[in-house]
Amino acid sequence: MSSIQHSVRRRAVLGLMLAAVPCAAAADVAGQPAVRAMARPAHPGLRGAPTMACWGSSTAEGTSPELAQLASAYGMTYFNGGAGGQSAEQILARIGARPARVAAGVIPASGAALLSSRSMSAEDAASFSAAGDLAGIPGKLSKAHGAQPGYRFHRRQPGKSVRIPDGTPFLPTEGSGFRAGISHLSIGKNNLTGKYHATSDPDTIVEWTDAADKWLSAAGGHVLVWGHFVNTGTQASAPVRRRIYRVNDALSSRYGPRYVDLDRLLTHRGIWEMAGVRPTPSDLREQAGGNKPPSLSSNRAHLNAVGYEVLRRVIEAKLTNLGWLPPAR
Repeated sequence: MSSIQHSVRRRAVLGLMLAAVPCAAAADVAGQPAVRAMARPAHPGLRGAPTMACWGSSTAEGTSPELAQLASAYGMTYFNGGAGGQSAEQILARIGARPARVAAGVIPASGAALLSSRSMSAEDAASFSAAGDLAGIPGKLSKAHGAQPGYRFHRRQPGKSVRIPDGTPFLPTEGSGFRAGISHLSIGKNNLTGKYHATSDPDTIVEWTDAADKWLSAAGGHVLVWGHFVNTGTQASAPVRRRIYRVNDALSSRYGPRYVDLDRLLTHRGIWEMAGVRPTPSDLREQAGGNKPPSLSSNRAHLNAVGYEVLRRVIEAKLTNLGWLPPAR
């Protein structure tokens, strides 16, 4: 059975799972019976407060206002690790699961150093900013929007000039205190378009996602892994569709109840009752073609406020079923 046929069959199975009542539908998308919550020690740097973080590109960034509200309702501190337009290489460098490695150069006594990195290109449009340490020197690694000749490292305080060898890792510190809480992981959608100076190999994206899952889980936290939707208007034969389906199938098999299937959610007709929206003929055509529908979209590549709200409700139901949420405030 082809990857596309397999994904279509799985969407048909979801039709039996989605209930008529919105809340019940959201719980069914979560897909697993409730399990008893396990108590976990809070991260000491956050004064006993449980935490939630979301790492990814534009979908993670766009969902973050909804997730911040969700976290607040359960007394959790929230960190937005979403950054629109970024590649998996850049997201992983910010997480710390795959640190950026910079080329040989000199960090001056003060000011900024312009450094190149073979592990994440500076040629794509997305901006980048992360606090961390380079050769033991605290500072910030950043890139302005648009293609740039490299990344700038601004040391936090003046000191001695330091020459660094090729491949020196930048070790991020921003958001690291959230590893012991609930983490949402959405990596590689931009890579799979094949339009970036970055890998577009689905198997690499799956393995990097797994490495990030292990990196976050090692601190004692829980990780929810998100799949990817196919953009509105994508042609049936587009290579990006095959890549997304391959990644989604692999993530679904690997993570089971810890997987959020955005593709199945957005292409199933049961979502309209959850959203409280009457679908248009264009919506139904796009769904039938396996694409994100316009009425849940701000443009062909992004969800709108209604789409993000539905995604938040599905995530809350899944987290509840997994027993990861603390008592609501």
